[in-house]
Amino acid sequence: MRRHCTERGASVVGMEIPGSPRLHDLALMALDHGTASAEDGPVIPFVVAEDASGKRSLARFSAGTLEASVQFAFDHAKTSDATRIAVCFDGFITLEDGRFDAVWVVAQERSDEAAITFYQRYRTAHSALGFAPIGNAGFAGDNDPLFAADEHHEG
Repeated sequence: MRRHCTERGASVVGMEIPGSPRLHDLALMALDHGTASAEDGPVIPFVVAEDASGKRSLARFSAGTLEASVQFAFDHAKTSDATRIAVCFDGFITLEDGRFDAVWVVAQERSDEAAITFYQRYRTAHSALGFAPIGNAGFAGDNDPLFAADEHHEG
């Protein structure tokens, strides 16, 4: 699973991004929630699951380390029976203009072969200017599937 991107990120605005509008809505809702949570410190990894009717549930995963918490969130997503799922966690992104704190969301619709990944750069509360998102959300491309391989089906 990719958790750190060193490739040049692309702005979400004006791009053709894979996935359905419902998947994009779920991913960006999770990204907004994660970014708002980052104002209080590192984001506790969470999963937002959405069923076929659009009902959403959120589960947070806190373990001894951030890495273990993120792994628990991905493991939970893999066994989910949701129609769409998003995993949100704190990390970094390196772009042409430097390395930034970033909230990441990996999202997938059950019928898709791969997940898609978004990020939102931010300035931490401990910075001289205080917490603030930086720029627009970015699209980092495809990612490894969230659902277990034998769980894919045409939908």
